Amino acid sequence: MSSAKHKGKGPQSLTANTLRDGLSVWLTPEFDWSMKYSDALITEDDETIGKMESIGEESEHANDVVAPYFIDVEAESGLPVRYREKFRVRGPSYDTATLVPLDIQKV
Repeated sequence: MSSAKHKGKGPQSLTANTLRDGLSVWLTPEFDWSMKYSDALITEDDETIGKMESIGEESEHANDVVAPYFIDVEAESGLPVRYREKFRVRGPSYDTATLVPLDIQKV
């Protein structure tokens, strides 16, 4: 995995960005990627964390996601600890409805 091996303590989740559009995704209990944080797998189990790391590496190698990394999650609330991840949970900071594909942009 390019960004980080598991280093945190307490509940963890695995996040990344989609390769094509850069949207935030989280690994789910089914070991798929979801754009909804509410679907995220949150665990402290070392065996599960090892599998999550492997899935992240495989997904990055397959060019499905970029830069997967583990985030610390607050045990009580289930929300990310750090501001960066709290911000990412809210979704894109731009209006995706106004994006124009590069091949049809007017020059």
